[in-house]
Amino acid sequence: GSQSSDSNESLRDLDKAVERQEATLFGLTKDIQSFQDPLNKLNRYLSGGTLAGKFGEWSLEAIIKDIFHSNQFIANAEVIPGSGKRVEFAIKLPEGLLLPIDAKFPSGLFDNYLMAVDSKDQQLVKKSKDDIKRHVLNDARDINAKYMQSGITIELGVMYIPSESLMQLIDSIANLREEIFRDHRVLIMGPNSLAAYLISVHMGFRTLALNERASEIMQEFGKLKKEFLNFSSSTEDLQKRADAMLKAVNEHATRERQMEKAIKNMDQLDS
Repeated sequence: GSQSSDSNESLRDLDKAVERQEATLFGLTKDIQSFQDPLNKLNRYLSGGTLAGKFGEWSLEAIIKDIFHSNQFIANAEVIPGSGKRVEFAIKLPEGLLLPIDAKFPSGLFDNYLMAVDSKDQQLVKKSKDDIKRHVLNDARDINAKYMQSGITIELGVMYIPSESLMQLIDSIANLREEIFRDHRVLIMGPNSLAAYLISVHMGFRTLALNERASEIMQEFGKLKKEFLNFSSSTEDLQKRADAMLKAVNEHATRERQMEKAIKNMDQLDS
């Protein structure tokens, strides 16, 4: 009898210890989960397949709200005070500047192109591609003039094309994206590349928070190291699939390097 009651008591003590441990880690686990979520999203978006196809149908608002907290962006933002010109979204960056993002979709011109391709009329195909090129150039000029200003925004604006197939067509027009970035500092992105880019921006927010809580998170950090390694390989994938996008983020430095630095800092704290 007494042996049984001793073992019951030991079991109860063990249960209590486990409960205490769970309570201690509960808040921290939530923080870690909130850090891992963007990583998981990035891996999902880069993996392609059916999810990427459905993702192409998402609106700009859905992408931004899925990635950022409501206090990290402004919808319908008058970026340049008093201009009366409003961009669809402006992301608030940690350094206090804004990143303007505007959606553009010349659907009528794209329909013309698709009909021209079906008709196998090469002159019509060329004309419809030229029309799209002219339209996209004008849109980029607009974004630069209306929504970008030194000291308020970073030296970069984003034109969002909510269709992967139209994005592929724009990619196929020789030097168009490079010319637009060089002359107007505007990046053109489809749904998948925009999501990957915005998640990398969001990881910058997370890295700051992680550094602030380095000592507390150290005990759980081993689990995150694997996620960072996965993120590295995802970033390599992203570099292959979005070369033009990555050229544009030179002044922001590579998020991967920031995160590797965070790992080193924390390893030093641990040793």
